[in-house]
Amino acid sequence: MRTVADRYVLLDRLGSGAMGVVWRARDGLLEREVAIKQLLLPDLAPRQVEEACQRAMREGRIAARLHHPNAIGVFDVVIEDGRPCLVMEYLPSRSLSEVLKERGTLPAEEAARIGAQVVAALAAAHAAGIVHRDIKPGNVLIGHDGAVKITDFGISRSADDVSVTRTGAVSGTLNYLAPELARGADPDPAADMFSLGATIYAMTEGQPPFGRAENDFGLLYKISTGQVVPPTRSGPLTPLLTRLLAIEPADRPTAAAVTGELAALADTRRRRTGVLAAAVVAAVLVAAVLTASFVLDRDRTTTASGTGSTTQSAPPQSKVFTTADVTAFIEQHFAKLPGDTAGARQDWVPEFRPAEAGDDQFWKQWEAVGVYGEPVVSSTSSQDDRFAVELDLTLREQGAAARGAPQHEVTFARHRLDLVVREGALLIAHSRDVTP
Repeated sequence: MRTVADRYVLLDRLGSGAMGVVWRARDGLLEREVAIKQLLLPDLAPRQVEEACQRAMREGRIAARLHHPNAIGVFDVVIEDGRPCLVMEYLPSRSLSEVLKERGTLPAEEAARIGAQVVAALAAAHAAGIVHRDIKPGNVLIGHDGAVKITDFGISRSADDVSVTRTGAVSGTLNYLAPELARGADPDPAADMFSLGATIYAMTEGQPPFGRAENDFGLLYKISTGQVVPPTRSGPLTPLLTRLLAIEPADRPTAAAVTGELAALADTRRRRTGVLAAAVVAAVLVAAVLTASFVLDRDRTTTASGTGSTTQSAPPQSKVFTTADVTAFIEQHFAKLPGDTAGARQDWVPEFRPAEAGDDQFWKQWEAVGVYGEPVVSSTSSQDDRFAVELDLTLREQGAAARGAPQHEVTFARHRLDLVVREGALLIAHSRDVTP
């Protein structure tokens, strides 16, 4: 077996890319598994190879300063056969890019959970004066135990930087690049935050924020001018994504500011699970109480019958819907569109249910439909059985994503819905466009 630096025994190849090859290896000195990334230096002159090695050593020392549970630790940087080798923490994992290739998109809560761990590491890095410079799904690792860690703090771009200087060309992943970097600015924490936003956007929207472009020059132009396709499927993450993907660096929030926000969004699923569990327990307790009450009432009735009197139990009360219930109903309704128009029509009261042909024709013109921000819910009756809901929708035209649609091809519309409670269920009674 091959040994690197007379210490690290290469065991098996984990993967490779344009900038290097990653191996699982054994540290013979400390008796532990590590990951070794051997950087490739394609077509560089001897002086440029030396410069790349020096840069790798320098950035390796910088990256090794960061110790955080959500960042892959850097243990060592060595030179083997004239090429820099980065020795890192080994994490049995899959990259986020692999996960997205398999699943397409992730629910907003899951994307927030992953993003919360990434931004926690970025906050620590920025506090230590370290800029990652290459946040993207390929550099986010999802451990087999669910842990999330980011890797490649600047090291993977060390040889690339030399190549850019030499040829004047831009290589590497452009889809997650901040606009100011496409215009020639130096990387800084604000650029990392844009790339974080682009990575979260890819998780929920299924593509990078600049859409698809036929060539790198066209993509660079879209990046440099900030032509982000507005999110339509990101739900509660949409307002944060809008801020992270701001074209001006000064308009983006810092990692420290975003950490708590993403953690709170990620906690939504746990809270909902807890509420559901509590509801189940409450239902069991209520059932027990009702059963006991029934027995007592029955006994009272039986006893009273001998004296010629009976006791009537009170009728059960109907469910009271909260603002959260109404919001959840609205979100699940629009989640069915545009694909499941038949299912969406079942959310209407029968007498006002949209005609099938016209309803299908309307929704066929849209490729994606999303609720932008939080719906505004108000009760319109003292019995809380009627609600008015105002919400903003984002509507992307059919074929827009394939064309790399510019911003103006996504329509924003404000709607008002009137909801009623029928037989213990929420239903839509009326809908109208109130776009200013």
